[in-house]
Amino acid sequence: MFSPRNYEEEDDESLWPRFLLPNVGDTEDIERYALGGFHPVHLGDTYDDGRYRIVHKLGAGGFSTIWLARDESEKKWVALKIVVAEHSTPIGDKSLLSRRAASNFSSELTFVAEHRRFTIEGPNGRHLCFVLPVFGPSSSRLSSGFTSRLKPWLSRRASYQATKAVAGLYAQGLCHGDVTTANILFTLLDIDRLGETEIYSLFGSPVTAVLETESGEATGPEAPRYIVKTLDFLSSKSNIISNDVRLIDFDQCFPISSPPEKMLGTPVEFLAPEVAVGLPASPGSDAWALGCCIFRLRSGEGPFSNYEVTSPGDLMRIIIQTIGDMPLEWQDTLWDYDGQPTKDPSKGKRLEKWEGERSLKDLVYKIWDQPEGDVVQTGTTWPEHKVWDDDNKPFPSCFSNMVWKPTATKVDNVYLFGYDDESDALLEAMPKIAELEAALLYDLLSKIFVYDPKRRPTADEILNHPWFYMDGQLD
Repeated sequence: MFSPRNYEEEDDESLWPRFLLPNVGDTEDIERYALGGFHPVHLGDTYDDGRYRIVHKLGAGGFSTIWLARDESEKKWVALKIVVAEHSTPIGDKSLLSRRAASNFSSELTFVAEHRRFTIEGPNGRHLCFVLPVFGPSSSRLSSGFTSRLKPWLSRRASYQATKAVAGLYAQGLCHGDVTTANILFTLLDIDRLGETEIYSLFGSPVTAVLETESGEATGPEAPRYIVKTLDFLSSKSNIISNDVRLIDFDQCFPISSPPEKMLGTPVEFLAPEVAVGLPASPGSDAWALGCCIFRLRSGEGPFSNYEVTSPGDLMRIIIQTIGDMPLEWQDTLWDYDGQPTKDPSKGKRLEKWEGERSLKDLVYKIWDQPEGDVVQTGTTWPEHKVWDDDNKPFPSCFSNMVWKPTATKVDNVYLFGYDDESDALLEAMPKIAELEAALLYDLLSKIFVYDPKRRPTADEILNHPWFYMDGQLD
């Protein structure tokens, strides 16, 4: 039998992969199926004395897996968010803040907290489980490079509602601390009218892949027998995704008056620069993250996203390239080998900047949009390239007012595809964001992306920006 690894007490040898990567697309970090890590879940499992039965997988993050479950008591669909064991206590404490805010929040339109909670005793420890409403895909799924793009009107609407949720938290004296596109979810239209058979009819039966170890030994009880592929809401022939979003996940939530001493666990590309250099988070940090979300929702890319950006140090390098050098008082910050800020002179050195410059204005004005009929004609003959799977098939027509698929778009004789010099040339032929909208969006983002968090607009001030009101489709 395979010996489980202690996730809480790693050594160098434990950093080697234990499992073969299953072919189910993006999924949870399978190496975290260990003591202190994820709880192993299988389809059909029941929890809380049989009340909740697992039917499908909705997603996963760094600290939890999320499952579609049937509430056999109330005969409705719920989402079970099962937190990794080592973070279950601190996350549980922090979620009390969101429950407090929810109880005082005047509208449920943009904000959500859990219905209830319980604990699960498993081979990897005790896990906190939140019972949540079922939501649709994340905005990061619907606005993701060549994979999927939101229609412009919907990007503005989703950005507005997410900002409104952050403003509501501030009114309760709270910072969200983890404002990312992965935490901005679209709601669903009356999912409780669907039975289990109809769920499978809409989205297909769950796809699974056996979890195998690198050594060839059988997995132990700490890991599931198989990994479940995340449900794809865009695979349905009938659209049950609404035009509204909710802000979720309050694992990093904190009172404005007492910011955390440790760096936020937010994905690096959404970290504000002051947080990246080791200073406390604040409402200004949430405003910066909102700016990153707004740009991602409209363009499909993060303003500071890059395959080379893997640490706070890398983030500062690309921010410097984009908005100029950091304040003098930050320039003596030391960075360790992993790109983390440190006060230990024996473990760190000053930041080595990347060469070259990026222009925020250029990034905005070069946002490319959907061509009419998904075709661009320039008269150029391009080399053919291999099309993988169904990449060139558009989304079902029921989603045509919400999203579009760049890889289903043709420039002359060639479908758009990944990132290289040839695809860059293809993108040059794509229609660009309208001049008026580009000017408004740049005006908004240039106010947000400044080093001094006190100079950034508040969430309420962001809500009043004219970029949101170009088409009136807000809430």
